[in-house]
Amino acid sequence: MAKPALKQVAEDVRFIREEMVERVPHHFNMKRVVGAAFGALIFGLTFVPKGLFIDVTQKLTDTHIWFIIATTIVILSSEIYYIGYARVRNKSQRRFGQFWVKRLASYLVIGFVVSWFLIYLYGINFLLVGPEHLRNMVVALGLPCCIGASIEDLLQQY
Repeated sequence: MAKPALKQVAEDVRFIREEMVERVPHHFNMKRVVGAAFGALIFGLTFVPKGLFIDVTQKLTDTHIWFIIATTIVILSSEIYYIGYARVRNKSQRRFGQFWVKRLASYLVIGFVVSWFLIYLYGINFLLVGPEHLRNMVVALGLPCCIGASIEDLLQQY
């Protein structure tokens, strides 16, 4: 009779250790998508109402745009690997490529959609010079929005 109780206690201790101490990342689900959207929204709101931001994005070249996109991918990839994947216990079953692609694609899509949404929400699209300026604005605002989307994973660690 004592063995099943001890077995249950051992399972409970293991569960508490994984959830509270080690913070093993779970599979990416709708709860994380919603959390990422709120993180992107909060980070994006700090940049949208800035007049200087509108002026600067008008002057961005294609080189700047590609550099912003590359920087966004590097920052997100670093965060995904060093904060998220480092906590995965069974790495042979959860390959980094799949772990990385799901999160990177989700954060990028959420970040750029929230970026576009904020531009239209505040009516900034009426202040822009043309479609290229809109593209520049979405990409430039996408960097903080994408990082905001990934911040939920960082907070899971603590």
